[in-house]
Amino acid sequence: MNAVILVIKEIFYRKVNSFIILLTVIVAGTVSVAIYSLSRASENETRKIMREQGLNLYIYPKGTNLIDFYSVNNTPVFPENYVDVLAESKTFDAVRHLTGILQLKYPDWTDPNGSRHQILVAGYKDEAVQRYLPGQETMGFDVPKGTVHVGSLISTNIPEGDLFKIRGKNGKIYEFPITKRLEEGKGMLDQGVAFYLEDLQQVLGMEGQINKIEALGCVCHDGRIKNARSQVQAIFSDLEVAEIGSIADARENQRLMMNKYGSFIIPFVILSALLISGLLFYSNVVTRRREIGIMIATGKSKYYILLIIMMKAFLLGLAGTIIGFFAGTAIAEYFGREIFRFTAQDIEPLWNVLGYVIFIFPVLWTLSGWIPALMATQVDAARTLSSE
Repeated sequence: MNAVILVIKEIFYRKVNSFIILLTVIVAGTVSVAIYSLSRASENETRKIMREQGLNLYIYPKGTNLIDFYSVNNTPVFPENYVDVLAESKTFDAVRHLTGILQLKYPDWTDPNGSRHQILVAGYKDEAVQRYLPGQETMGFDVPKGTVHVGSLISTNIPEGDLFKIRGKNGKIYEFPITKRLEEGKGMLDQGVAFYLEDLQQVLGMEGQINKIEALGCVCHDGRIKNARSQVQAIFSDLEVAEIGSIADARENQRLMMNKYGSFIIPFVILSALLISGLLFYSNVVTRRREIGIMIATGKSKYYILLIIMMKAFLLGLAGTIIGFFAGTAIAEYFGREIFRFTAQDIEPLWNVLGYVIFIFPVLWTLSGWIPALMATQVDAARTLSSE
């Protein structure tokens, strides 16, 4: 009888043993795929959450007094095109999501009630697209040209439907529609107004100038801030880099936590399932000693015995892997909707993972049947049959 047909018949004949082995593969595959999919979703969720908190790197002119920088007080400026030069560099990969900003205090703004205030004004350049890096979702603050976003404290002084008005350096009154009234809790922007960069440059008479770049620092092999600073200064020696540690730490700690969790639980589940499968294969060999003895007595070689046992392990491993992949994906999608606020709808089958598990899991389960298969080849046909 053909070995494949014999193995399939044996699987269906010993249903309980075969089902339990199949179940161990399904459980291992399901858990592995579900945890991996959820860890990927967690990384994306973290990026979304961190986007709301803001970017974690400041790039500014070297020699800037940081007390003045953080209090937005008379900080030096540099050319706006620095942003584009950085974005177009082939070697600049430690920093992403570059947004050029002109941020200053406007000392004498008059609200519609005639009251005068010192406010913060910030102009945002469109996020630079880094030509030699994979495309990513925009994280920079986005203000449409010709409009403004007003902070919560400013918003209370401007009636709904009114324009935001500000006097320019040339004495002209500029008017802008308000497209967004920001919620409180935006820090200094609570008492500020966000412009499109060119609009604010025109108001202040500072065309082509910015005083900082906000960006996202990547976790790199030779240090977070160190690597970002060295790459920036290799292109512009007159720039310095500072990091907002709380945001950077939150991103890195979340990533490390998910990686450690997955690197522990996935091998643990796989090894446990392999151990159970190995014991089940051993039990299967013991149960089939008479059958194996008959095959040996009728001239079947030890390699044939080895083949049919390991083929059973391979087929069950393959079937369980495919079922486990789709079950794990379904579980990740179901629980992802409950866990993640931003990326729940983005969880989808990781087809590249399917390719890996279809190769790895059947091989692992074939190896789990290796020792029981070797024991089967050592069955003494004469002794086994004579004892019946």
